[in-house]
Amino acid sequence: MVKTGSKIRIIPIQEVLYLEADDDYVKVHTSDGVFLKNKTMAHFEQTLDNRQFVRTHRSFIVNVQIITRLDAYEKESYLAVLNTGSPAPVTVPVSKTGYAKLKTVLGI
Repeated sequence: MVKTGSKIRIIPIQEVLYLEADDDYVKVHTSDGVFLKNKTMAHFEQTLDNRQFVRTHRSFIVNVQIITRLDAYEKESYLAVLNTGSPAPVTVPVSKTGYAKLKTVLGI
């Protein structure tokens, strides 16, 4: 659930594309827009299904179903290219630890 103005909106978990840390908040990215939630990344990492959502970087948790490819970026790091439905591709960083988690979940 997220608060938008004076309304509370319920976002189905399957609509969450990825989460991004933003100071004391977390940006919840969906195809309908971006919503702020006053929770920590650790909270989401513990409560979301770890077979569907993987913390790829200290600032990002990604829905693995929208990852289209992983591109080598720097030494031992990658960029995950996401299919978010927007015309321009969205990329999020994947750390060495995040890559190990992704390999386990994706079975590669």
